[in-house]
Order: sequence, then structure tokens, then C-alpha cells
Amino acid sequence: MNGTRVFESLNAEWAVVCAEPGHTEMVLGWLRDGGVHFGNGAVEGGLSEVLAELGRRDRTQDRGHSDRWLRVLLERAVGEGAGALLAARVVVQAMVPGAMRLTRRLQCGRDYDETGQVIVACLFQVVRRFPLGRTSGAAANLLMETLHLASRELKAEGAEGDVVQYPYLDEVLSGEPADDDPAQSAWASVLERQAARAGLLRDGEGVDGARGELVELLVWAVDAGQMDADRARVIADETRVGAQAGAGVSAVAWRKRRSRTVRQMRVVAEQWAQAA
Repeated sequence: MNGTRVFESLNAEWAVVCAEPGHTEMVLGWLRDGGVHFGNGAVEGGLSEVLAELGRRDRTQDRGHSDRWLRVLLERAVGEGAGALLAARVVVQAMVPGAMRLTRRLQCGRDYDETGQVIVACLFQVVRRFPLGRTSGAAANLLMETLHLASRELKAEGAEGDVVQYPYLDEVLSGEPADDDPAQSAWASVLERQAARAGLLRDGEGVDGARGELVELLVWAVDAGQMDADRARVIADETRVGAQAGAGVSAVAWRKRRSRTVRQMRVVAEQWAQAA
């Protein structure tokens, strides 16, 4: 990566927010009013510990927990005044890990920090105007909307320069991704559409696990001009379970074909890593 200054600055700013007298008590009051209660440990640890405790609970409880506390803060964040800005800042900080993953996904030849600045700015906008009518999947919806908005912003900027673009997200993203990793789920939705359009997926195939990593690399290679689309489809076909049996070639010929594919993918993977 070309640097992480944007997120380092965000964390430094967060430390200042946490140190401000009254901020912890204000946020805890909102959460208590919304039915989210804490023991003395979180109170004594300050605002950063409150957020850390919410994260720990999210990992051990169902999605309803994150929906509940995020909604409490989002209801404040869409208002006016210092309280609304504080609520929005807490939500943004909670979403930093997801924002970092989205930055990596959308970077594609751009400077990491410049991409991150767009992601963070879009995230703040999404938090401040979040549609409160949505009753579930708050974290996933926040990142989906950020992904949608940031993609449009980056495409608009790239239209003025020589930047490789991902031609996706021309329509509003829809769906209710899993809540265990909203950023990954948001990206998976986009990647699946891209891969399907490129002919890299068959009916019923998804983009999970190792298969998803291969498909993502192929999508990047085609969009970045590192591989012909027809060649990417051939590789996608060759790497499916049972591909050799259906190819109608000898074992020796198949090994040679696979060796050629491995060599090509190794070069592409190195280029992908350098672009990141």
C-alpha cells in the first residue's frame, strides 16, 4: 500500500474526541435510553472502551445487537448540532475496519490514501443521512451505501485522468448481506455481479473462499488490462472441479495447460500485489 495516513489521522482525531470531557457520558446516556447498558468497566475505560465493548458484544451476539446500538447513534447522527456530529463520529470510528477493506478493494491503481479519503468522506455522508426506515442490517447497509457512493465519486475523478476503472455500480446495490463481515459481504455482492457479467461464473456459483479469490483476481486482471477476457474465462473453466474429465485431453496435455495457467496467474498476482 502507498500509505495509511488517512486512517492514522482518523485514529488520532478519535483520541482527541475520546479525551473531550462529557463525550463518554453523553454517548452512554444515548445508549442507555436505547436499551443498551454497560457495567462500570466500560464507563471507566472511556469512549474508546465503550466502542470496544460494543464490538465484543457484536461478535458474540446476534445481528440484532449491532442493529440496536447503531440505530441509537444513527438517530442522533441525522440531526443537527454538536451531539449529532459526535454520534456520527462514533459510528464512523466503529466502521473504520470496514472502510479500510473497502479502500483496498476500490484502490485499483490509485493512491491508497487518496482512495481512503474518498471512502471516509462518503462514509460520513452516509451516516449523516442514513434512512432510518431501514430496520435491520445497519452495518451492512452503511457499507453498501458507502461503497455505492464512493464508487461513483472515484469514477467521476478518474474520468479526468488516466486511471483504470472498475465499470461497476451503475445501479443501486440491493440485498441483505450477512452481518458477520459487512464490508466483505458488500464487496461480494459487487464482485459476483462483475464476475457474472464477465462470464466467469456459472449458474449457482458464488464468490466464496478460494474460488472467490481467484475470480476477484481474474476480474481485476481483465479490468486492469493485464489479461484478455476470453483467457480469463478459460482459466475460470479450467479451475473448476472435474474440469480435466470434461476437457477430453491427456493427463500430460492437461498438466502442461495447468502449468501455463499457473505461470500466468503468478505474474498477474504479483502485479495485483504491486498495485495494492
